[in-house]
Amino acid sequence: MGPAAEHDHSLAYDTYVSQNVSPVLWDGTLLSRLKTPRHDLTKRSRPFPVQRNFFYVSAVQESARWLREAVVPPEAEYERLLREDVGGFVSWVYPDATARQIRALTDWHHWSVWMDDRMDRKAAIEASLDACTVLESVGTAELSLFEDFFRRMRMLGMSERCAERFVQTMRMYGASSRKEVKARDGMDHFTSLAAYIGNRRESAAMPVYHTVADWVSRADLSDEILQHPLVAKLENCSSDYALLYNDAGSFIKETLAGRSEGTFVRMLSEAEGLSAQEALYEVADMAAAAADDLEATSDLIDDCGLPTDQRERIHRYAGALRQFAGGVNHWSNHTCRYLVGQSLVGTAATSRAGDVHGLREPAA
Repeated sequence: MGPAAEHDHSLAYDTYVSQNVSPVLWDGTLLSRLKTPRHDLTKRSRPFPVQRNFFYVSAVQESARWLREAVVPPEAEYERLLREDVGGFVSWVYPDATARQIRALTDWHHWSVWMDDRMDRKAAIEASLDACTVLESVGTAELSLFEDFFRRMRMLGMSERCAERFVQTMRMYGASSRKEVKARDGMDHFTSLAAYIGNRRESAAMPVYHTVADWVSRADLSDEILQHPLVAKLENCSSDYALLYNDAGSFIKETLAGRSEGTFVRMLSEAEGLSAQEALYEVADMAAAAADDLEATSDLIDDCGLPTDQRERIHRYAGALRQFAGGVNHWSNHTCRYLVGQSLVGTAATSRAGDVHGLREPAA
């Protein structure tokens, strides 16, 4: 497995894409006319760092064998996961991980995305909810695949506190995904756009990613520091960037899978009277605003009043979150996971107006 696949502009339909989807959206827009907005965080005046982990080649190759032999997904799913470079995602967002760390993390991500696809892309809601149950039972049920890579993580110096947080956030990931699945299938609904974002911060597995960032960066944040408002703000900004950029980038693929209902793009469109294309632009701009806020919040660390050693740890963590955002941006712009032949359009890497709808918390 080599570097992340470049954009595939062919109609890359897979087994999860429905062939019976209306070409006309709720606002009368032809689906074929929509453009997916893209921006590049390295083009900012203060560029977000982008570097691939030095050990990614062997990690991805060895993890591909693990995926085939241990997880044993259907051949089509196996080939798709490799083609989309979902295992290699971690090599972009954790460039400083050691060779053994990135190997364990690649296995974890292969398994997690395989589970996420079962929650998000299968037609039968029973299959989706069963996958949510698996994640909700992490640490309490016999899950040999999870124990495989998690045991290696702990052997590589993950502290007991960090390990407990990893398990807890994996369960949160499953529980919040359950809410999203039910809303998608009309069994539940979100009371507001802000409530959707609040749940999406967990259903996008961001608390799990943050726990790994703490471990890999050796920030080793105490529970007290993690509860500090400034650190919470850093995490929310990082979460919002990743989830919003993903929601904009994956919308057309999700619609082709018959799931425009429950997407943030549609919710924003109907709540604010925007066309589907305007809502796509708006979500991408909200992502850029989250990147702005992550940078602005990072600049406040030295004046937060905490002791020097604690501020040093927070600086290290903030740097890891900036690396994460840069990696998310680069991987999203190069994977074929969300592309089905649609046109792409460049947008600004800094926000033109911020979160004009007031759906996110403001910067600290």
